[in-house]
Amino acid sequence: MRKVLLYVLLPLILLLVAFYWWAKSASLEQDQLHNEIELAHQEFHDRDTFSVMTYNIGYLSGMTNNLPLTVPVDLFDENLQKARTLIDKWQPDLIGFQEIDFRSRRSYNRDQLDSLAAGFNYVVRSVNWDKQYVPFPYWPPSVHFGKMLSGQAVLSRFPVTGSKRMVLTGPQAAPFYYKAFYLDRLVQVVELKISDQAVVLLNVHLEAFDQQTRELQAREVLQVVDQYAAQGPLLLIGDFNARPPYASETISDEKTMAMFLDHPLLSPALDQQQYLASETEHFTYDTANPYEKLDYIFYTPRSIEPVKVATVREAGQISDHFPLYMSFKLRPQ
Repeated sequence: MRKVLLYVLLPLILLLVAFYWWAKSASLEQDQLHNEIELAHQEFHDRDTFSVMTYNIGYLSGMTNNLPLTVPVDLFDENLQKARTLIDKWQPDLIGFQEIDFRSRRSYNRDQLDSLAAGFNYVVRSVNWDKQYVPFPYWPPSVHFGKMLSGQAVLSRFPVTGSKRMVLTGPQAAPFYYKAFYLDRLVQVVELKISDQAVVLLNVHLEAFDQQTRELQAREVLQVVDQYAAQGPLLLIGDFNARPPYASETISDEKTMAMFLDHPLLSPALDQQQYLASETEHFTYDTANPYEKLDYIFYTPRSIEPVKVATVREAGQISDHFPLYMSFKLRPQ
């Protein structure tokens, strides 16, 4: 009987081990995880006011994001068109995307970045989730994400003079199988030339599920800020996955956003007074029933003057996040 069990179980165990190693493996080489692309040049007239948008597009899945559902292809195609229309209306000069799929099974292998980049001159793509097979949501298997190629991206109408992909520390206490399939959290560092000034854009997406990891990542991001903020204009944008410390409802004593708000060289696009004057209007998550602010734009006030700030509620349920927009001027050098 034991031999029979051994002959039955051993092949099954070996098959599971082989599947595990294959599923967690990447499809790209390390040097393919980050690249700059110069598109067909669009004429751009210099001016004194510019604009930036941060948008976690949730792979265009609306409020179905991460739910164990079979989502029809029509939803992704409709949301892609809505996102394109929104961008055309607001005309941001810079966009930082989070949770954008490059070719993933969960979004029908569409390259969402390729479709949204029309009208921009430069693209910076950074992959943070490259797996042969992601078994999530866990049940039923028919709704597994499967092959994943996803990440963050920056679109720019201005010349990109340099960029890099920086991986933040992940959750250390998580079990090995969780870490094997989990995405990397990134800082995209993009160096730009705007109106003859060197400007640095940092596009981030911090840890969503573990506060301790998120606070550690915040400290790492601030180390990057310190490298660039004293040198000239800097924009820090993205999904920080944390509420401001002055929110009317706080979940814990989390320090993530306080670290950024207390930094002497940074200012938030939306300050405490503006936020509290109309708190619910500035919630960025979720789009079905907004109840918290997770997305932010920071800038260096010594070199950047904000002109207009808006939480773009008209985006509706393209994603589970609303985009955040800021127009600004560069102060004379």
